[in-house]
This record gives sequence, C-alpha cells and structure tokens, in this order.
Amino acid sequence: MQVRENYKLSQVKTIVNGIIIGMLAGSTVSVFRWSIGHMTNLMRYLYINSIHHLSFLLTAIVINVIIGLLVGWFLKQQPDIKGSGIPQVEGQLLGEVDYGWWAVLWRKFIGGILAIGSGLYLGREGPSIQLGSTLGQGVAQFTKQVGFVIAKSSFQVALQPD
Repeated sequence: MQVRENYKLSQVKTIVNGIIIGMLAGSTVSVFRWSIGHMTNLMRYLYINSIHHLSFLLTAIVINVIIGLLVGWFLKQQPDIKGSGIPQVEGQLLGEVDYGWWAVLWRKFIGGILAIGSGLYLGREGPSIQLGSTLGQGVAQFTKQVGFVIAKSSFQVALQPD
C-alpha cells in the first residue's frame, strides 16, 4: 500500500511540475517573441527611414555593431547559446551535454531578441525550445528532482522517419 501511495504522490508532483514548467516556458517564450517583434519594428523603421535621412542609417549601423559585439561576448561566455539550441537540448537528453541553466537562459533570451530582432535571418522556434528546456532544468534543480537520460539507441530510433 505504501508503494502505491508514493507512486501516486510522484505522479501528482510530476503533473504539478509540468504545469509550472509549461506556464513559465509559455510566458517566457511569449515575452521573447513579443520582444523580437518590437525590436524588428524598430529596426524596420530605421531601415526604411535611412533612405531619406543619413542619421537613421548611421543609427542602424551603430546598433547592429553593438548588437554583434554584445552577442559575440555572450557566445564567448556561454558557447551553449549558439545556433538554434535544439542540438544542445538533444545532447542534454542523451546525457552528453551539461550546462548551467541560468547562464544559458538569460543570454539566449537577450541574445536571441537582439540577433533575431535586428534582422538576422534566424528562426524563433529553436531558441524557444531551448528556453523552455532550460526553464525545465531550472525547475528540476529547484525541486531537487533528478532528471533522466534517454538511451542513445532509443532516442535515435525515435528520431528516424518512417
């Protein structure tokens, strides 16, 4: 009987953690995408008006140089924020990659907004997945839950197209 009660309690904890992670990830990704939209609008305004005013062109160039330097500095501090983030998430699931969740979270969030919002041709989906995964890692750390590692062969089989 004790085993059954512990199992039910474990299920409830998992459901509650899933709800918490879902709310945090959804909120974070919503703010991420909203911020990218506003940054894109600002840069579009500068680009369009740079045709008529040299000051807008110079401002856009200065902003892009600052963004490039800042994102480069973020990458130097935390290489796991590069790219879409999906390979890093897969690596974590396979137990091949381990990184501090907070350092990746805030750098990926700010760097992604700046890079994507400034007009670089990057997708929003990969960074959103890494942000959600990283938030899940943070919740697991706070609740002192030990994660699991998917066996490499079963993960690769799950990724194989039919």
